[in-house]
Amino acid sequence: MQILIEAGNTYVKVAQLFDNGNIELLGRYPSRKLEMVLEPLIETGIDRIVFASVGPVEVDNSIQRISQLANIPVLQVKTLRKDFGVKNAYSEYQYLGVDRWLTLVAVHQQFKRPTVIVDIGTALTFDVMTEEGKHLGGWIAPGYQLMMKSVLENTSKVFSDRDHGDALTFADNTADGLKNGCRAALVGLIEFGLSQATDRLKVEPEVILCGGGVRHLPINWGKHYHHRSDLVLEGLALYAKCR
Repeated sequence: MQILIEAGNTYVKVAQLFDNGNIELLGRYPSRKLEMVLEPLIETGIDRIVFASVGPVEVDNSIQRISQLANIPVLQVKTLRKDFGVKNAYSEYQYLGVDRWLTLVAVHQQFKRPTVIVDIGTALTFDVMTEEGKHLGGWIAPGYQLMMKSVLENTSKVFSDRDHGDALTFADNTADGLKNGCRAALVGLIEFGLSQATDRLKVEPEVILCGGGVRHLPINWGKHYHHRSDLVLEGLALYAKCR
């Protein structure tokens, strides 16, 4: 059994990869609790820890220290120029976030179709990939919460009061105006990006939506797209099986 760890800035996702290839998500935890989460798993016997990190170096060091103390091999997956049939669009390939890289790898293995991947978290990332696995690049923009925070912290008379509803309508009050304006910005970016991607690919792409921020999109708007939640872990699993 191998342990997969997706390490972010604040939280980590931990999963088990069994010898039969099945993945079991154990949970999403604050980064500071990682050692407490791993301790009982190590005692059950682990063949290897495979992880990817976009978070602070302290988290990486913690994983390396835990594996060294327990005498468990560890593999830190990093972005490459080309692997698993995917070719990175970045000339300085190492600067593409490893979370985006693993998502591209996982999607290409499963779809092998022209695809657009929209991952909404703290930031929104938008990536385009051909049927052959050639990454055509993408965009990075603020996610919903970051847009909200930016406006609220930099204005004196704009405010918000609660979570939004599903309807994305013109508002008759400040709080709903801000919430729906930020949501409309997400939708507008995605729709414009899809138009650009279709022109570039010469075909309408498959659309994959992922990340916790997808909940801010209108439900009916995105219901015909693919919704995936653990693509980074699925990409990690490919490395764990094959590297």
